[in-house]
Amino acid sequence: MVVRLRFHRLGCRNRPFYRVVAADSRSPRDGKQLEVLGHYDPLPGQDGGKRMGLKFDRIKYWLSVGAQPSDPVQRILFRAGVLPTPPPSAMAHKGGPRDSRPVDPLTGCFVTPVEHTNTDLPKSSQSAALNSKSLNIATLFDN
Repeated sequence: MVVRLRFHRLGCRNRPFYRVVAADSRSPRDGKQLEVLGHYDPLPGQDGGKRMGLKFDRIKYWLSVGAQPSDPVQRILFRAGVLPTPPPSAMAHKGGPRDSRPVDPLTGCFVTPVEHTNTDLPKSSQSAALNSKSLNIATLFDN
């Protein structure tokens, strides 16, 4: 089950009000949710600001177990300071080309694969170890 952090729309026509929820990615927008994580009112109030309330500890928990925020929720989390802002190259315009490099959801930084090198072995030992591994793999596929 893939969990998404997304909006659940409430309110009446032309007066939207959203709840930030953790829900199964296959459920409809206003369908069943696992947990309510906060609210967001996009219409400006009397002071001219948009109102939002978030349960930061629960949002961090869901992100730590692998929940993926939707694009609008991700922007809200950036503004709230839960997620650090990604580099400007990673934020593409809606409908435009997107950066396909993987981004860590907790830090917002690009994830680079780590290459392990054996510095303990001399060069001849490393090549011998690689050749023996390739021979072992080759013998497995010959059967």
